Amino acid sequence: MQSFLIYSAQTRAWPIWVRYFMASIIVAGMVLLRQSLAVYVPAPLYLLFFPAILINAALFDRGTGIYSVVLSAALARYFYFEPTGSFALADARTNVGLLLFIGIGCAISFIIEALHTTAHRLIEANQRLAAAEREKELLFQEAGHRIKNDLAMIVALVRLQERTEKDPHVRDTLATTANRIHVLSRVHERLHPGEGTTSVINIADFITDLCEDITASLIGARPIAIRTKVERHWLSQERSVPIGIIVNELVTNCLKYAFPDDRSGTIVIGFVRQDECYELTVTDDGIGPTHTVGTRRSSGLGQRLVHSMAAQLGGTAKITFDGPAGACATVRFPVSVG
Repeated sequence: MQSFLIYSAQTRAWPIWVRYFMASIIVAGMVLLRQSLAVYVPAPLYLLFFPAILINAALFDRGTGIYSVVLSAALARYFYFEPTGSFALADARTNVGLLLFIGIGCAISFIIEALHTTAHRLIEANQRLAAAEREKELLFQEAGHRIKNDLAMIVALVRLQERTEKDPHVRDTLATTANRIHVLSRVHERLHPGEGTTSVINIADFITDLCEDITASLIGARPIAIRTKVERHWLSQERSVPIGIIVNELVTNCLKYAFPDDRSGTIVIGFVRQDECYELTVTDDGIGPTHTVGTRRSSGLGQRLVHSMAAQLGGTAKITFDGPAGACATVRFPVSVG
């Protein structure tokens, strides 16, 4: 359709005498075609003139279509109605038929012109939308690069300040802050991979990739495994950010406190849908209550951060224990956004 409209835009730009000459050739060709088929197919008198009207109105313009109608009616009167070879008025039925043919042909020309104009406007609107979408994508990528660079600069400044501090508690606080900013950068990078970014995220891929980042940056040679058991659900970018922060906070807390003295163990991240709620779990088989978020061995800020992110999702967070060892952090939030 678009190719035809592009071609017709070229033919409609031809000089007017060329358009009317070509329309005459097409109508004459239909007369010859009817003459050649008359022996085999006794087609109605006007039947083959309608394709000529359609072609001329579509290729050229409404005026050419109306000209084709008048020319076709004149040729039909001259060749096919008694007395043949004359343009004089025929009997009443013939005249009514000719008038109906002219009326229908003109209506076809007007309709085709309206359809052509509408289709052309739709194509132009689609092109403007595509151009606006490309511009938005470029701005989106540029903003993403700037945010990433700004976060990296903040992390570098915090780590620089960390190295200059002598107080171990302050250094630890600055290191934790730098790690949290760094995870924001990782979450942002995962959510904005570049061209073709969509507004929804496959949470299974997102959590798996985030855990691979954590494994590469924090575990190293320690005998700790991170496993994921996550269902594939599509969530908006707005809801994926707090999920990424929660996962990072809980997993980082497990790595920091659950496995002291190079203790081996496993951290399992789960994400499932239960009825009208999503459930995110982070479970470990570490040393138990002494490492959970909010206890004396982890920061109160970490607890507040997890609960704040859970509240942002419209849900709740809680910690449960499985005997003297291991812990499970559970975050539940509704599927639908209130």
